[in-house]
Amino acid sequence: MTLPEQPRALGGGPILPRRLTAAPPAPRPVYMPPPQQQQRDVLDTYRKIWAHRRLVLACTVGTALLAGIVGWSMPSRYTSESRVLVGVPQPSLEGIGPTMASMTFNAERVQSEGLVAQSRELAQKVVDRLHLNDDPEFNPDAKTAAPQIPAWARLLPTSVAEWLTKPKAKPPETPEQQARTAAMINNRTVDILLSKLDIATVGRSDVLKISATTRDPETASLVANAVADAYLAEQRDVKVGTASRVEEYMEGRIADLRKQVDDSERAIEDYRKQYGLYDQQNGTGIMGQRLTELNTQLITAQTAKADAEAHLNDAQNLMRQGITGDSVPEVLNNPLIQSLKQQQAAAEQRLAQLSATYGDKHPQVTDAKAQIADAQRKIKAEMQGIINGLQNVARTANARYNAVLRDFNEAKGSLGSDNQNAIHLEAMERDAAVNRHLLETMLTEEKRLIGRQQLEAPDARVISRATPPVSASYPPKALILLLGTLVGAVAGMLIALLMEEADQTFRQSSQIESATGIPVVALVPEVKGKSPTAQVLREPVSPFAETLRKIHIALELSEMEYSPRTVLLSSAAPGEGKSVIIAALGRLLASHGRRILIVDCDWRSPSQHKLFNVSNKHGLASLLTDDSVVLDDCIHHDTLSGLELITAGHWTSKDTRMLTSDRMRVLLQTFAKNYDLVLIDTAPVLVGAEVLAMSRMVDKVLFTVRWDHTRRNAALQALRQLVEVQCDLTGVIMSRVDPRRYRQYGYGPLNYDYARPLADHFG
Repeated sequence: MTLPEQPRALGGGPILPRRLTAAPPAPRPVYMPPPQQQQRDVLDTYRKIWAHRRLVLACTVGTALLAGIVGWSMPSRYTSESRVLVGVPQPSLEGIGPTMASMTFNAERVQSEGLVAQSRELAQKVVDRLHLNDDPEFNPDAKTAAPQIPAWARLLPTSVAEWLTKPKAKPPETPEQQARTAAMINNRTVDILLSKLDIATVGRSDVLKISATTRDPETASLVANAVADAYLAEQRDVKVGTASRVEEYMEGRIADLRKQVDDSERAIEDYRKQYGLYDQQNGTGIMGQRLTELNTQLITAQTAKADAEAHLNDAQNLMRQGITGDSVPEVLNNPLIQSLKQQQAAAEQRLAQLSATYGDKHPQVTDAKAQIADAQRKIKAEMQGIINGLQNVARTANARYNAVLRDFNEAKGSLGSDNQNAIHLEAMERDAAVNRHLLETMLTEEKRLIGRQQLEAPDARVISRATPPVSASYPPKALILLLGTLVGAVAGMLIALLMEEADQTFRQSSQIESATGIPVVALVPEVKGKSPTAQVLREPVSPFAETLRKIHIALELSEMEYSPRTVLLSSAAPGEGKSVIIAALGRLLASHGRRILIVDCDWRSPSQHKLFNVSNKHGLASLLTDDSVVLDDCIHHDTLSGLELITAGHWTSKDTRMLTSDRMRVLLQTFAKNYDLVLIDTAPVLVGAEVLAMSRMVDKVLFTVRWDHTRRNAALQALRQLVEVQCDLTGVIMSRVDPRRYRQYGYGPLNYDYARPLADHFG
């Protein structure tokens, strides 16, 4: 039976061609190009990370394990600290005080003392005291054990192994080179020690915290205590050194005075012997008495002058040698200055207490500073007054001496030349008496200075000695583990976000709708482990079947005046699942009593005959190219659902033009009159150009996009071509959606769980 020019009914009788009335044009979907920058919210970011939670967890656990291994493999460091209180007042006994007055301490002074404790000289003393040059931690060149023979050398004979592993002998060094090497090693040891020390103030107090960090806890405590002890010893040595310089000055002055007294007495004795003045009377009559009286006054005036000048010279010499005025006897014995010193010390103590609580501009702090400045000003004025008083006394004594000397010279001139020798002897005796008086004064002062070095003490004390720490201070293993965990989590999240950014597929219907402006009619779940075309018959209320009903309802509702009879399904590329959807939809609708016809127009890769397990010998190719072919020979009947199928058949390259011919159009019109719905399976849009022409021959077009597979550029390009040919595009179907992964992205379930109770109800 040949296919007539007039279309034939499926029963074999001729039918009249249907005049197709033009349906009102449907509104054309508007293609919307993807925006330049898609808005991303926090929820979307969370969904992307949640989808790769296993990757994030693996990165977190892996990095945490690596951080733990690194943290526990790092050598431990132990920190021990001692605390030193600076600015401790020193006791003073009446008449016996320290040679060097105690310093006043404030915040800047405490910080300066901390720098003193970190000086190289003090560190050198600690190195020598603890023998740190022999410790490999401080001196890498220190040898603690014999060199080990490598494992490979043990396989060789002993003599050969010793010859290969024997260290090269160093050339002998000269004494200068040895001294230079020793100095270099010593300086490096000091540098390493200083790098392991940390000296800082505790808050706003006058306490220095001396911390030492070493590999051995016992060494850490020893170093911290040694630095504290060396700092206190350094302070006391400074005071003792000052006292020693004062004593040396006194001893030299006393030696000079002794020599002068001895020389004066020897000269007097020689002069007496030379002129026989052992029993000589000094003058006769009124002039002799006058001369004797003036001589007595002159001796007294000269003694007073010498005493005043000695006190003044001693005070000036002490000041020039850098010794403060506190060492001058007149200053030490002045009750007013001692009282002002006590007031200054009380004000400084009050200022230290207030500074720990209030700021520098607080009224009480300002008042305390004013009291200190006032006390210092009064002390300075009183000390200057004492010095000025000594100068005035010296000038007065000198003036009196000059006056008495002038009177004495006048009387001596009157007495005559007979008494010249006696007068000269008296002058020599006066000089000897003055030197003897000065010597007695210096001896008295020396006796007062004896024992002062034993009273000297540092202006600080240790309030807390270091003890060996129990736990290591470095490395912070818990912190390293925490940071490793955080870094791993962040790295995992960044990798997940980068993977998501690199992904160019669709996972949400909103992504397609926002990119194209075309609605998504359904999200078809992927059926695993069984045939989807068979499942719709075995499980008519399954999630997969309900999605197919949704597609059919979307087609019915796409037109208000009539139901579409011919529907074309296509995709952007092969493997999108359109053929399975067509077969399953056709079987589902046919099982409900509808007359359904499936036409396979994908001549490049036909698949409908495989899905229904029928022959592909006679099909659409025969109907369009061979007039002798009977239509009934090309239609296959599905016994399970009642669906009818026309396979693709065997095509040649020159016959493919028939897919876009008028014969194909008439054939589709004939099918539309005899079936409730004709489903057309075509090649992908980007593969077959005939799809665009065929999309104008049908009532509706559905476009299939495979979930998390189809590239966005390919889908958008295919949709753009369909829109440009002005086909009636109903919407987009997202196929093969993985429900489990869909939930992983936080999009929620596919809303198919309601079908399970129905399936249980219908058995």
